[in-house]
Amino acid sequence: MMKHSLSFRSMVAAGLLTASVAASAGSVFASASYNASTSFADALSSTTMTIAFDGSSYWSTSGGGQGGTRLAQYDAGGSLVASFAPGLDFRSVFTDAANNVLARQYGDSTIYKQTAPGVFTSLLTLNDGVLDQQSSVVKDGSNYLAMVDGTVSQWDAAGNFITTVSLSGYGSVGGEGGYPQSRGIAVAGNYWLTYDGGALHAWDHAGNRVDSTALNGATGTFDANFSLSYTDNKVFVVSQSGGTWNGYDVGITAAVPEPESYALMLAGLCAVGMIARRRKAVAA
Repeated sequence: MMKHSLSFRSMVAAGLLTASVAASAGSVFASASYNASTSFADALSSTTMTIAFDGSSYWSTSGGGQGGTRLAQYDAGGSLVASFAPGLDFRSVFTDAANNVLARQYGDSTIYKQTAPGVFTSLLTLNDGVLDQQSSVVKDGSNYLAMVDGTVSQWDAAGNFITTVSLSGYGSVGGEGGYPQSRGIAVAGNYWLTYDGGALHAWDHAGNRVDSTALNGATGTFDANFSLSYTDNKVFVVSQSGGTWNGYDVGITAAVPEPESYALMLAGLCAVGMIARRRKAVAA
């Protein structure tokens, strides 16, 4: 698969993005490209899926069958601790706000929770929505999120379907509409991230592409396009199964208030100001 490493700005210059998309571009990424800030060896065989960090350990996964070693644990420095055969054909692994390790497997609407290293039990079921059998599932705040072919589905904390959002222009840049990158999504702050052979794209919650950047050294292998993850405040992509996990600090570390949140904040400040003025008036 061909590697794509064009930045958002060079894509605009080359005419690969429409004027309307360019006009909505923001500045999510401070740089047109990033070097990996963390690297360590992948301990699993094909096909590599995603990786998660629970505050003390990294957990990487693989899929392609339920048998064999499909889960690896690493310490915070990336050294292998142990590997497991948990009986899941993983499509994603991720954490919740309490750093519990959660997972989704192939063709299954169940979300599983790790209760001991390598041991997973059913947590909840994602009902309705568009959940492709290959899609990775991740957390977005208290909600769950999955994407296939540019359609993002969202479920609440109990697994009830909320809505779908179409990513405007998805598939028009590079090879992002191809498989398996077309079934992977990550969440960083208030943005959704997609990946295609070295190119990382950020989307707002309305489905607009707001910025793109290149991950230097990232590849377009089958495993790499399956592996997109955001954990430990970094974007992670594997080079290939049994190869190298590379983590990129792209400068998104926390969610920022949505416009509605800003409005509530301003309203609260105004209310506090009015109360203070009234107290002064009474005192006078």
